[in-house]
Amino acid sequence: MAHAILFGRNPGQYDTFDVEADAAEALGLDTYQVDLAALLSGQLARALEAVPEHGALRLLYRGWMLTEEEYATLDEALRERGHRLFTSPEQYAAAHYLPNWYPRLAPYTARSVWTEGTDADEAWRAARALGSPPWLIKDHVKSAKERWSEACYVPAGATREDFARICAALVEERGERFERGLVVRRYLPLKVFGRTPTGPAHLEFRLFFGRGRLLAAEPYHEFDVEVPDFTAFEPLGRRVDSPFFTLDVAMLEDGGWAVVEVNDGGVSGLPPGLDPRLLFEALLGAG
Repeated sequence: MAHAILFGRNPGQYDTFDVEADAAEALGLDTYQVDLAALLSGQLARALEAVPEHGALRLLYRGWMLTEEEYATLDEALRERGHRLFTSPEQYAAAHYLPNWYPRLAPYTARSVWTEGTDADEAWRAARALGSPPWLIKDHVKSAKERWSEACYVPAGATREDFARICAALVEERGERFERGLVVRRYLPLKVFGRTPTGPAHLEFRLFFGRGRLLAAEPYHEFDVEVPDFTAFEPLGRRVDSPFFTLDVAMLEDGGWAVVEVNDGGVSGLPPGLDPRLLFEALLGAG
């Protein structure tokens, strides 16, 4: 099957994928678009009108986050045309949802508990297994770290009422895109390297893995730092059942490293210093 890239677009909205599309075409990769607004409203023919009606393409999805169910709908619609996605719906979910990847990476990341649904009392009871705060909260996929003190960080000494208020703010912030349930994680003391408009920025790197190999590693923020040798992390690339995913890793205050997040590679933004041509060539250049 020939490789190509399928960009998830919201028509009329600016997105960051124009540069990636140019990079893919410079490598000789075909690119297509899926109209996400049409996909999410059930208009599958309209959503895929830019994709060949018949063929045998293996399509790497690059676009905004989808739920597992939305991604599966896209996969099924493409299969009806003879195509398939580079990452299956099951593989997408393996890297996208914390309860799926956490058991495989628990020794390398913050202790975490989770619930199904938005019941803050249930989450509070589960969180007691982590010891006292500070904690971080998110849904099964994403946090609201842009509202750090209101909807993400649970400080030391927080009461049950404080916790419930922060959970409510998270649910409100995520809105219709809230995913499945509440996750509570122990707060790890990370090395602060600078500041962003939303708060402290840590010494954090995004690692891209493809087919079990480390393909690229770049600073998450626009810091002028030397990229460490992350080859010791390569075995972790075989712990997540996905052909393309990312690990976000950060330095702890004591100098160690921790995994702070995992995500599907297709919906992970590229760090400022990463040339998409290098990533696409490493991932799709063979096989």
